[in-house]
Amino acid sequence: MLELDLVIFYLKSTQSKYYTNQKEKKRMAKKIKWCGYEWLTQERWGNIHADKPISWYDPKAVELREGQLILKTHKNPKKFPKINAHPNIGVGLVSCTEKFKYGKFEIEAKLPKGPYLWPAFWTWAFESWPPEIDIFEGYTNKNGGYFNWNIDLLLGNFWKVKTNFHLGEYPDNYDLGAKNHFFTWKKPDDGFNHYMLDWRPDRIDIFFNKKIVRSIRDTDILSMFNDTTQNVIINNAVQNEHDSENPTYSEFIIKYFKYTPLTIN
Repeated sequence: MLELDLVIFYLKSTQSKYYTNQKEKKRMAKKIKWCGYEWLTQERWGNIHADKPISWYDPKAVELREGQLILKTHKNPKKFPKINAHPNIGVGLVSCTEKFKYGKFEIEAKLPKGPYLWPAFWTWAFESWPPEIDIFEGYTNKNGGYFNWNIDLLLGNFWKVKTNFHLGEYPDNYDLGAKNHFFTWKKPDDGFNHYMLDWRPDRIDIFFNKKIVRSIRDTDILSMFNDTTQNVIINNAVQNEHDSENPTYSEFIIKYFKYTPLTIN
């Protein structure tokens, strides 16, 4: 029945495949103030994703500690009877309420440790999904590290920390392909690294440690983003392979978020 209920919610959703229970959403939605902005501790549409029923967006997995944002994964069971989902893992996510346009978006962060984690820093349009910019998505392996065991390793891309772009119109959306990039000799969960998106009308650049790792110059692709305002999201998460009965406690630590608007003369 779980699969059937998820499909029903998938079809009923107006713009996406996400579960939204309006009463639950209103009751549970909490906000924090951080780095001069207001952030929801869940997605705008709700607190559980139909494709990820082993976890939910848990306000208790979000902490401000000495000015830093801590996004956790931890065991915190929650029942969602409307879709017969009973996730066992609470994950930390913040979604900025600001509608952003062109400029620089940056964080300095230490990625979480543990098996099958999925931290991310990304944006998607307030108007609809897609478009989406994945500034990075990190994927740990079964041993809890980001080491990249594939052909990319031969190119020096040691870490499974990927960029991507999602385009088109749902449900006929597509992406440009997730890509790994070399940006540090140290493990990305052992120290802080700098991640930045520079979005301008004529280009989009993604930087890791102040080095460009991916760029968009195609005018047709740029136009899909230029017609939008973007929602900024930072989250910790688990992959579907994560042990839901014995989830890993982890912390994704973000020193700061900074937005510098583009000045257009």
